[in-house]
Amino acid sequence: MREAIPPSAHEALAVFPELLRPFLHQRGLVDESSARSFLEPDYERDLHDPFLMRDMARAVERIKSAIEAGEKIIIFGDYDADGIPGAVVLASFFNKINYSRYEVYIPDRHEEAYGLNVEAITAFAKSEASLIITVDCGVSNHAEITLANSLGVDVIVTDHHTAPEILPPAYAVLNPKRLDDEYLYKALCGAGVAFKLVQALAQQIPAPISHGWEKWLLDLVAIATVADMVPLTGENR
Repeated sequence: MREAIPPSAHEALAVFPELLRPFLHQRGLVDESSARSFLEPDYERDLHDPFLMRDMARAVERIKSAIEAGEKIIIFGDYDADGIPGAVVLASFFNKINYSRYEVYIPDRHEEAYGLNVEAITAFAKSEASLIITVDCGVSNHAEITLANSLGVDVIVTDHHTAPEILPPAYAVLNPKRLDDEYLYKALCGAGVAFKLVQALAQQIPAPISHGWEKWLLDLVAIATVADMVPLTGENR
């Protein structure tokens, strides 16, 4: 087993069992600090400040104003095992603060395809919704978000797919893969981005949320993280 990695790696990882060292090395964990972070993930230590994500403060303020004004909010989740848990994460937040003027909308995979669509947005506007929060979609929906704006409906995008150079004209775009985003971890799934939004909201709307309540949502985020096959490193780990 020793021949599987160079002697220097064995020395750098000497505090770990010899059998474990090659597996750590193959994952690019070449020193004790990085290896311990991987083997012993810690919620408080390893999660980044959600407000480091571009547009997070703007998104939180818009949602707070919607809650205070009693606006109708649509959670528009993708139809897969990332978007659906992410939509539940957001719905769980609204339920926790006893806010009932929201609806969860999951598009039909065969009839509506992926992402926002004109028919759904038109129906939301007719139902007097004034805010749409996407989950795991939206970053490429320029035309649809332009339509929503024209109908008086703001859109907050939470997405993790590769962002175009020109972003859609949404009220806020939460996506660590934005070219202008300096968030410290780029590999979140869609539900992970939605969770960061809830984490930020929980800091700004503390009652009746107790410190650390959002950790109870991590089973949903874990399902999405594994199902969407994002890297099990950093915050995902």
